[in-house]
Amino acid sequence: MGQTRSGEFTSAQIGRMGVIAGLQDGDFQLPDGHCFNIKNDTDSAVTLDIMPAGMDGYVTTRIDPGWNPEIVRAVRQSSLTGLDLKWGY
Repeated sequence: MGQTRSGEFTSAQIGRMGVIAGLQDGDFQLPDGHCFNIKNDTDSAVTLDIMPAGMDGYVTTRIDPGWNPEIVRAVRQSSLTGLDLKWGY
């Protein structure tokens, strides 16, 4: 396992995974505070506001189908429907 220049751990493999649910009701983050990658399990890219690891603010990011490289702390609430997003680390 490696680390980014800002000290965040990286891994080429996903060992733990779950569903990013409830974005229409509020922001999403893992209860234990772990950072994670996002998998878009649809055939189309979506644009979401994410909080990258090591940052305090949100940035608007295109999330392509499949696993995305960004290391994320939180995903902001979204009114988009038909999302099929997973978290993993």
